[in-house]
Amino acid sequence: MTSNAQAIDKKNQTSISPESLRVELRRPFPQPSLRGIFILLVVVFVLAVSWNASRPTAINRINGIGDVVSHMADLVRRMFPVQFEWARNTERTINILGNEITIGWPLIVTAVIETIEMAIIGTLGAVVLSMPISLLAAKNTSPHPLIYQITRLTLNFMRSIPELIWGLLFVVGVGLGPFAGVLALAFGSIGSMSRIYAEAIEQIDPQQVLAVRATGATSIQTFLYSVIPQALPLLISYSIIYFESNVRHATILGLVGAGGIGLKLWEYTGLGNYPRLMGTVIVLVVAVTIIDRFSNQIRQRFI
Repeated sequence: MTSNAQAIDKKNQTSISPESLRVELRRPFPQPSLRGIFILLVVVFVLAVSWNASRPTAINRINGIGDVVSHMADLVRRMFPVQFEWARNTERTINILGNEITIGWPLIVTAVIETIEMAIIGTLGAVVLSMPISLLAAKNTSPHPLIYQITRLTLNFMRSIPELIWGLLFVVGVGLGPFAGVLALAFGSIGSMSRIYAEAIEQIDPQQVLAVRATGATSIQTFLYSVIPQALPLLISYSIIYFESNVRHATILGLVGAGGIGLKLWEYTGLGNYPRLMGTVIVLVVAVTIIDRFSNQIRQRFI
């Protein structure tokens, strides 16, 4: 450091005075430049074009925010009082304070349980298949740059196919039912899950890997004792997140006959039976809340 306490601008390799540096640090936003203005204009142009393509049209019957609020409020009013479709031979009528109330086992609960079971097995299958693929997709564990590039391209292809399309393909391939949904969730998650697993593996400390290798450990031993322990917290966190996401994805796979609650959602919506649709939404909210609490407990235990 020189006697006049000048700072060195590393980018331009020129000296600037402390006063100028102090002014730069006090400025909340960078000084506009031609490059910044150009980028801003491009962003504004893209937003304008996107809005023009997606804005409300005559078919939407919406002229402003007030119309949106009005239509949604009307839909919510039509959803009450909440109704449930009871499973056969479970209906019972009880009298409470002079009012007859019908209770039973909601058919939608069985569908929600099936949806969660599909998400559990589908996520587990995705985890098992993603682990070896992620090793090929991580720069620090891939055996060759060509294998790394091919694996990344394959994952990009798999990520581009939505779970609903996977469900349709597997329904055609293996038939109707939850098994097609499980396969759709597993293969629909591999692309994204393998990528984030690979990114977690790339973030590990290479010095620990070198230290294990210095002891004479084999490649498998190095992987088990240096790679996995470092990446495990992130792998668990990502797996839990994908399980929660797969619960939501599984709710729509029933639209193509891949099991789950989607078929009932489609049925109630198509028939305009909004009270039963609201009952389905309530059961889903309760299920997702329970899953969220359970997931938090797992995160606190392992992360």
